[in-house]
Amino acid sequence: MAGWIGQSSHLSWRWTEWVTLIASGLILVLVVLTQPETHAPTLLRYKARQLRDLTGDQRFVSEAEISEEPFLTRLGRALWRPVVLTIHEPVVVLITLYMTVVYIVLFTFLIGYDFIFGETYGVSQGIIGTCFAGIIVGVIASLGLIPFVYRKGKRDLQAIKERGGDRLPPECRLWFCMLGGALAIPVSLFWMGWTARPGISIWSPLAASVLFGYGILCVFLTCYQYIIDMYEVYAASALSSMTLVRYVAAGGMTIAGT
Repeated sequence: MAGWIGQSSHLSWRWTEWVTLIASGLILVLVVLTQPETHAPTLLRYKARQLRDLTGDQRFVSEAEISEEPFLTRLGRALWRPVVLTIHEPVVVLITLYMTVVYIVLFTFLIGYDFIFGETYGVSQGIIGTCFAGIIVGVIASLGLIPFVYRKGKRDLQAIKERGGDRLPPECRLWFCMLGGALAIPVSLFWMGWTARPGISIWSPLAASVLFGYGILCVFLTCYQYIIDMYEVYAASALSSMTLVRYVAAGGMTIAGT
């Protein structure tokens, strides 16, 4: 959409930001209205409050309410914990490095597409933006892995329960990346790099971008689910450190992308 807005004589370039803000706002509303609370201490707080309201007995309190700390203390710990995890946890460090590399490639496409499709194939700014639809097609295609991973996870969980366990190990989440990201991303980059030239149809790099989008979502699903399973209640802190590092690095690399 931003590509067509940028070349339009009727809309200001600022609408590229307004459209993003509107879309983000709509998604935020959907999340607030439809996503359930999953933070265990908060759920216990809700349960204790409900029991107090039902019974009138003020002895029903959660652990979090008993050890209530000042807001600034909790805020300081929340800001410091991601730093500690990044420094001391090899899993967080390695996953962050991997996702940073993938994000650098993705962000480089933001200006690389202008070179590939604008300068090489001579299409308009709006069409350049539309070319990103190839990545979206690949993202949707990656959903085809879900039935396979689900069936395998269900089968593995049954075997674990027969041995006395009750949950899948976090490593079971890595199937998405092994089946998708590990192969699809490098293949798509070589494919696009070797075929994006005037003598070869524009559909070749577009097809390569489909494979890239497929691999990208496989990596995201794997890394997020793996970190969540590894760190459970502290997963948000681990994910926040990963997010900060990869966005700063990828954002800086766009300057060197050309």
